[in-house]
Amino acid sequence: MKKYVMLATLLTFAGCEKAPPPPPPPHQVTVTTPSQCNVPLYLDYTGHVTPYISVDVMAQVSGTLTSQFFVQGQEVKEGDLLLVIDPRIYEAQLAQAEGVLAQTYANLEYARDTTKRYASLVKENFISQLDYDQYVTNVLADEATIKQNQAAIETAKINLGYCFIRAPMNCVTGQLQVKPGNYVNANSGTNLVTLNQIQPIYVDFYVPETDLTTIQMKQKSKNLKLQVFTEPSHTKSFEGELTLIDNQVNENTGAILMEGTFANEEKLLWPGHYVDVRVILDELHQALVVPTQSILVGQSGHYVYVVKSDSTAEKRNVQIGQRFGEQTVIYAGINPGDQVVVEGQLNIYSGMKVQIATKAPPEPQQPQYQSPM
Repeated sequence: MKKYVMLATLLTFAGCEKAPPPPPPPHQVTVTTPSQCNVPLYLDYTGHVTPYISVDVMAQVSGTLTSQFFVQGQEVKEGDLLLVIDPRIYEAQLAQAEGVLAQTYANLEYARDTTKRYASLVKENFISQLDYDQYVTNVLADEATIKQNQAAIETAKINLGYCFIRAPMNCVTGQLQVKPGNYVNANSGTNLVTLNQIQPIYVDFYVPETDLTTIQMKQKSKNLKLQVFTEPSHTKSFEGELTLIDNQVNENTGAILMEGTFANEEKLLWPGHYVDVRVILDELHQALVVPTQSILVGQSGHYVYVVKSDSTAEKRNVQIGQRFGEQTVIYAGINPGDQVVVEGQLNIYSGMKVQIATKAPPEPQQPQYQSPM
């Protein structure tokens, strides 16, 4: 009887056991296929914007600053009147110099007439040769004085012109350092206002001497193209050319100054602004690129995961190149048709079954790039 009770009990427990849980679903990943496009080979540096021409306006004559004809920070054209120093004293000096010249002309006419009248009398010994020579000397002296008077008039005109300060080029005005009503001294070296020409404009940057030969070799055929970015996100670029490689490497820093010229048509590059400078050395045609986020780094270097036709993941070591926007160039390791894992690759391993959840969203738009070739 006890045997039957124990058997019934075992059968009861056996019937209460739960069925084993189903296997977990395959790991879900998001994939994309590599793109092929033309991408630049470049070197990146930090630079700063400098004006094409910068002029510190200083008074060349002394006097009271009477008028201001520009708004600070305003764009002005070449020849526009900016400031006026009280011109009255210089107008008076000009008038005085012109009066002295007129007087000298009158003296010269009198000396010439006298010399002419006594020319015949000296031959007949009515006057001495010494007196006649004095009359001739008076003529020559008055002629020399006239040249001095004319020079004095030119000086007075120049000084009077200095009273009216005009823009020497198309430029942007800065802050006026001396306000109207103040006296300015021509010998003090005081800067009244700084004028900067910003179209075109320069960008200066320093290159380590290790990169110098590479840039020089590429520069031989024609000026290398430059891209400048004013924001860390590199959302907007400005195009220019490399126009200066300085003639000497700085012995203290091991760097050499280079300079690019930019049209600055939108006037968004501003003097003093620190920018990212990209020197375009060459172009890779139909380069293979993948999203940078798909690339991982391990002990053996960079790698990606690829989903094979049997839905298993495979680790591929890759040789990477430069980044271009949010993409990275791949020189070796994958093929154009491969399905590269973009999301979910941190939790997988080679041979693991995976499931493609969705196709990757559209690739981020790459920065605008024009071929330098």
